[in-house]
Amino acid sequence: MKRIIILTLSTMVVLLLMGCYKDVTSPGQDPTAPPQDVSFSGDLVPIFSAHCTSSGCHDATPGHNPSLVADKAYNAIVSGGYINTIVPSNSALYSEVKSGGMPPNGALKQADMQKILDWIRNGAPNN
Repeated sequence: MKRIIILTLSTMVVLLLMGCYKDVTSPGQDPTAPPQDVSFSGDLVPIFSAHCTSSGCHDATPGHNPSLVADKAYNAIVSGGYINTIVPSNSALYSEVKSGGMPPNGALKQADMQKILDWIRNGAPNN
């Protein structure tokens, strides 16, 4: 009888400990989490400036579409069909950086890709 009680209690303790779980996800690293607040001018334009326009690819030169120069970037992205606020992960802008296709000189940091996705998930505001 004592063995059954000890076995039962041991089993309950093991099951209880297996149920203890802490999900460790850094803010901005989970594409399904609520989106972070992202500023187009404060967060995304610096990313574009560092990785997209400085390489000469998406500068103000006609034919380098979309132009990601600070004063033209928002209109070029929004009116050019590069974002999809209905299914943000299907946006051309996000898909290109997520796949590693852009920028050609090396993939963006995960945190920068997340900022782009979160900005689109927030409705792509001009802020």
